Amino acid sequence: MGEVAVSRSSTREQLLVAGREIVLKRGFQDLTVREVAASAGANLGSFVYHFGTRDAFMRALLEDWYAPLMSRVSVVADSSGTAIDRLRRAILQLVDFGAEQDVFMGRLLMAAATGERAARDFVRSLAGRHPRLLLRLVEEAQRAGALVEEHPLQVLCFLMASVGLPRLLASAWHGPPLFDRTLSATLSQIARDRGRIAQRLDWAIRGLAP
Repeated sequence: MGEVAVSRSSTREQLLVAGREIVLKRGFQDLTVREVAASAGANLGSFVYHFGTRDAFMRALLEDWYAPLMSRVSVVADSSGTAIDRLRRAILQLVDFGAEQDVFMGRLLMAAATGERAARDFVRSLAGRHPRLLLRLVEEAQRAGALVEEHPLQVLCFLMASVGLPRLLASAWHGPPLFDRTLSATLSQIARDRGRIAQRLDWAIRGLAP
């Protein structure tokens, strides 16, 4: 029985890995049940046994992809240290995950924008996940006197803009640049450099001190 259970678990994982690879290569729109099964070396019956439908598979795929981020942020949020330090470290976990998973994230947002139901539902669900933990940390930091007494969401928006907006600008100006090539390249480097991201976050935190 044990070997059978391991085999079933392994097949399920292989299907998820195959699905993620297809998404990274071509996006969610090209993800089909047949190709996922073939790429995983499994038959259609195995796919149906583990997931049932393409929509259910996509939902499982997204949850499997997202779980490490939620785990990392949760560990930091519940760790020792001051609230402001935990908030800073939690935001940097998002930064690191975004850098590691930027292609998949882009595919996900595109799929949601084009009406892929599983992707759209997943994106809509995010507000109640890691952002809720970040808001909790903002409120703790406010109670400790480390952040201004403003609406926690307003404070979090300001902090996240400090780390995310430069990258959005750099992405928007990729291709035919609005600036000369040297300035565009510099913006891209500054926007993505982890040390500079942390520096901007520290500036924002200091700027929000009471």
